[in-house]
Amino acid sequence: MNPTASICGIIAAYNAQETIAEVVRGVRRHLETVIVADDGCTDGTAEEARRAGAEVIRLGKNHGKGHALRVLFAEARIRGFSAVIAIDADGQHDPDDIPAFLHVHKTHPEAIVTGSRMGDADRIPRHRLNSMVMARFFVSLAANQFIEDTQCGFRLYPLSAIESISLRKDRYVTETEILLKAGDSGRDVLVQPIRALYPPGHPTHFRSVPDVAAIAVYVISYLMVKWGIEGVRPGVVNSFRGDGTGRDVFSLSPTADRAFEVLTLLTCLPLTALYCSWYYAARLFSVPVLQSLAKSDMSVGSLLFSVLLLPILLLASMIDLIANRLWIPLNLTTGFVRWRYSNPWKHA
Repeated sequence: MNPTASICGIIAAYNAQETIAEVVRGVRRHLETVIVADDGCTDGTAEEARRAGAEVIRLGKNHGKGHALRVLFAEARIRGFSAVIAIDADGQHDPDDIPAFLHVHKTHPEAIVTGSRMGDADRIPRHRLNSMVMARFFVSLAANQFIEDTQCGFRLYPLSAIESISLRKDRYVTETEILLKAGDSGRDVLVQPIRALYPPGHPTHFRSVPDVAAIAVYVISYLMVKWGIEGVRPGVVNSFRGDGTGRDVFSLSPTADRAFEVLTLLTCLPLTALYCSWYYAARLFSVPVLQSLAKSDMSVGSLLFSVLLLPILLLASMIDLIANRLWIPLNLTTGFVRWRYSNPWKHA
């Protein structure tokens, strides 16, 4: 029996006519079945994917990557697959890295495996790298483990992992939501180094400001809830225990979810100061609160201080943006990010 027969490739695609065929053919060199979700494309993406050998699900209307992934996960399960390899449609990943993912999956069948481009950091645009490093810092805190590249869309998902969590977010936030909930429920997220490809002229549908902001506010709101639970339940490390627990309590509706994110964004600094004070006060009485923070090699105080420095980082980013618009080569953000947020997991 072909050892990859229980694994298929999935691609969420939106207006990727120029790149989709090459990606599909690359995946089919390693996996027999490739399923593409045509997320309301207005070009010839679906036709190109079919000609390259993919099976295509047409969604009719563009709902974003998160919705397309949920459809693909469900379709793969219906067809009897036990795991999927997700790869982006824009040609920024090399399908010939798939065998390495399969090798990791063979020895760790229940773990999510995510690609990491950090070995090729010099090839990543500076502003993109800064946001990747920031995301890595906070997502790793929430997932209770170091995840080297939390924004990479090239991943292997055991479908048992997807079925054990509830996916409530949309667009690019969904991929972050998976890492947070999987890691925070005790599941391993392993990393496979991959090449960083940024082909000239290949467009991306990732919106630098709104999509980064959406991911950031979700992660911040998740951390505020997670640390609150750890603060009142001594010894607890995993705050997500299935649908409706942890951060999900505040996702009763899209409106309630957005309102909660705004609230936590406005209160995250005083809440972080409160958690820090409670952590050190509880230590005096040997009460083990905020235990997930002890997993890193930085002191809890230093980690929480990094959260409190977020307004200064935002100010530095705004100064850089204004300076670059005036053709002044200023780069305060990179130094600040490397100083505080590079990697608190020294031995990861």
